[in-house]
Amino acid sequence: MNSKNINKKIKRVGFVYLSLASSAVKRRAFEEKFMLRPRLGLEYLCAALKKRGIGSRIYDQVLGDFSPGLLANLLEKDSVDLAGFYIVSKNLAVAKNFISKLKEKTAIPLIAGGPGSRHYSELIASGCEMVCLGEGDIVITDIVDFYEGRKNVNEINGIAYNDAEDGKFALTAERTLIEELDRLPFPLRDPKAIKKYCDYFAYPLKQPYISVLASRGCLHNCAFCTSHSFWKGKYRQRSPENVIEEIRQAVSELRIRSVQFIDDIFAVNMNWLTEFCQAIKREKFSLNWMCTLHPLTFGKDRDRAFLMMKECGCNIVSFGAQSADCGILKRINRDPREIEELKKAVRKAKSSGMTTCLNYIFGLPGETAETIKKDFTFCLEVKPHILDMHPLEIIPFSKLSEYKEEDICSMDKKELARVSAGYMVNYYIRPQVAFQLLSDIIRKNPRRIYTFGKMAFYCLRNLS
Repeated sequence: MNSKNINKKIKRVGFVYLSLASSAVKRRAFEEKFMLRPRLGLEYLCAALKKRGIGSRIYDQVLGDFSPGLLANLLEKDSVDLAGFYIVSKNLAVAKNFISKLKEKTAIPLIAGGPGSRHYSELIASGCEMVCLGEGDIVITDIVDFYEGRKNVNEINGIAYNDAEDGKFALTAERTLIEELDRLPFPLRDPKAIKKYCDYFAYPLKQPYISVLASRGCLHNCAFCTSHSFWKGKYRQRSPENVIEEIRQAVSELRIRSVQFIDDIFAVNMNWLTEFCQAIKREKFSLNWMCTLHPLTFGKDRDRAFLMMKECGCNIVSFGAQSADCGILKRINRDPREIEELKKAVRKAKSSGMTTCLNYIFGLPGETAETIKKDFTFCLEVKPHILDMHPLEIIPFSKLSEYKEEDICSMDKKELARVSAGYMVNYYIRPQVAFQLLSDIIRKNPRRIYTFGKMAFYCLRNLS
């Protein structure tokens, strides 16, 4: 820890989001080009700082590219006193290199956090002074207190830090999760930046729109995912009224037209959903929204749930299907019942007038050419409007990361990429599928026809 950085007034904090397009995975460039979502986690941190009277800015490399040298100049120009990096495992190598070079160009203390925070030893070795290991809403203000000399580093629970005495990192006590999410300030959104974000795949959403988290955590424990461990196996919901108040504020101040709920799983119980939908109808918002559901969400109450959702503006639902093979679902800690339940869910959503999206991962344990064909056959039967099939990316610290890649699936990455691209093309060129998609776009947001054409051309040129 650099003692020169302590006992200084923190007036402004900069948060840095680095592009994933430079990672080895081609689809990252595609996602950042056509599935550009607001940086909600960083917006929450900005809100926490505003409450303390501290200014902030998000430097998003996707919106405007910058080198370490240019970023250093921007930070100095904006009088930033502390800079924090949002880290994910997918571009850890890029982030480490960026941080080390930035460290050479500025004396501004650097910290980090995010889903990739478990790589704290590497981040500290690269030049970070502290790494937040979980929720940052309260930690960020504790870190400010440290740099302003009001708190000792070992009083900040939930961080790893550079121990200057022996040149190694140290860990503080684990921080408990925030129990009452309603007490958190709403994300601080930049009116100018918000107009630049758009998930073109979710074509029913009209700009400007915001991303919203109605809950944190996930009740499931999929072997390919780290959400369950990051949130310590807990699921917490905000009250419906608190979510409505955030939307009400965004409608008033930002004139938003749509909301994209990015919860791992949205509204896991009917009581919450009923109260939420009733509140939306009372407000008479002129906007639409989308969410992600689990195939088993709502169970026997699905028909009533989908009807309520559609009546209060939900016009697109996404499902993480992952596989249509019972054996594979069992191996990734999923329920084989999901296959039949997903059929019912997609059909009901479509009959209710909602756009449907299914996501599949190729290369899960036990995957073969036959199981992949089974996925495709399932999709041809239910015909979702949007289909995303992509190769498995093993996330560090997930259950699958404990095994060698060759022990997970005998098909290599190149083959999986080729097969997934081939099946995607084969799906969308079918007349019935293409007509269904085109009709839905024209009905809900005809401006997206051109964008979908660009996406299709990009995929054919770069991802196949």
